[in-house]
Amino acid sequence: MTASHSTKANTFDYDQFINEFEEVTYWHFAWYSRIMAALLFDQSKHIQGHHDCKFGQFLDRTEIPPAHKAEFDAVRNLHKQMHESANALIASRNDSKEVEEELFQEFSELQSLFAAACNALLRATITRFAKQA
Repeated sequence: MTASHSTKANTFDYDQFINEFEEVTYWHFAWYSRIMAALLFDQSKHIQGHHDCKFGQFLDRTEIPPAHKAEFDAVRNLHKQMHESANALIASRNDSKEVEEELFQEFSELQSLFAAACNALLRATITRFAKQA
């Protein structure tokens, strides 16, 4: 580890990152629940862009935890893919009044991958934070 990387890791506010990450994860699952409700109850739903929701805004404004760029980027990429998939899913349902099973399967798979990526990032940052204490 280089001296500048070590200094950055020692000054990074892991506690704030972890707290904010937990909060926006809650808001993400609330968004996911609204998508499911829109599908189940035949409601029209405008899907926010991935930069517009609370999770996306967090990703856009938050400093990447040192040594965790790969995990952070995985979360960011899956988040974007989920919004795109949700848009396609709702558009399909709005056009035909039925949900295309393939689109639903893709959305569900992306949600699972996103949850796993979030857990990996959170676990990595908690571990790093614990080692600093």
